[in-house]
Amino acid sequence: MEKKSFNSQIINHAMSYGTLMGGFWIAKFMLVPFMFSTPMASLMFLLLTAAVPFVGYALTRYYRNRYCEDERISFLQALSFCMLMYLFASLLVSVVHYIFFRYIDQGALLATYSQMMEAVLQANPALSATMGQYQEAMALISSLSPIELTIQLISNNLFYGILFSLPTALFASLHRKREKPAQP
Repeated sequence: MEKKSFNSQIINHAMSYGTLMGGFWIAKFMLVPFMFSTPMASLMFLLLTAAVPFVGYALTRYYRNRYCEDERISFLQALSFCMLMYLFASLLVSVVHYIFFRYIDQGALLATYSQMMEAVLQANPALSATMGQYQEAMALISSLSPIELTIQLISNNLFYGILFSLPTALFASLHRKREKPAQP
């Protein structure tokens, strides 16, 4: 019974922290429509994307310090917590992805990206050799429905979440609780 309650504890806390991470991803995703028109939005999106593993580590460390006995967590416990946290974050942000691609975007983001790439290709004729690959990629992406785009983004988020979970779990499990000096 103790094992089952500990596993449900990890799942419950991973849901809570995954909601926080998902909120972070939603805030980050809100910059996407402005990336092509505002350089600052592109920079902020890239910085927030680079911060994802650090936010994941901070949330894992907070979980370890607050809920684990003696502020210690095994590698497997930390790994399962991190992977579940990224899973729940992916599920939360996927709702926003679907709503955006289904009801708000209507293909405008892809059209803007295509126009920008056409301008780049016109400005740099040496890149025309890769034009066939670019057109194939654009045709493939534009043929995806909003649900297919959302599923693709979920799988990308899960893949990167698993990759981020490995070092995060390692660093979180290596933590040694500092002994407090005895009070005289």
